[in-house]
Amino acid sequence: MPEATLLRQRFVTTAPEQTRALGARIGAAAEPGDVCLLEGEFGSSKTVFVQGLAAGLGVDAYVGSPSFVIVNQHQGRLTLYHVDLFRIERLDPEIEDTVADVIEAGGVAAIEWPELVPPDTRQGATPLRFRRGEGDARIIELETPQERLARAAREDDAAGH
Repeated sequence: MPEATLLRQRFVTTAPEQTRALGARIGAAAEPGDVCLLEGEFGSSKTVFVQGLAAGLGVDAYVGSPSFVIVNQHQGRLTLYHVDLFRIERLDPEIEDTVADVIEAGGVAAIEWPELVPPDTRQGATPLRFRRGEGDARIIELETPQERLARAAREDDAAGH
């Protein structure tokens, strides 16, 4: 099967509200089976992005980091599975099965610290790389095979490219 063409975009946000808004635009366009792989250091706004993603999916509940439980599930228009693999040194079969189940569940998965996710499981996913800029600025690089997600991310982009 040929590899999908990745659409690449770069965003610079200067406030958490802008990072949430980017997540909300992507959440509003999300469809069952979409997977966001969130890479970046501590404090680079990955969880802030997921809060926006949840808002775009119509989730009313508070969205925090699932560092100690690995997976939080939130119900909205689609189920959001928020996965945090930070504390995992290697994917044992149980955790690997959990990640596979989340991806196959038909909701939207947001996986923080996805470096351990096997390549075949990452196929078709949307990687987002988060970096801190000067001050409160965040640099977010998105690569997606999904035109609808790329288009949604661009719409009303007050943060600039």
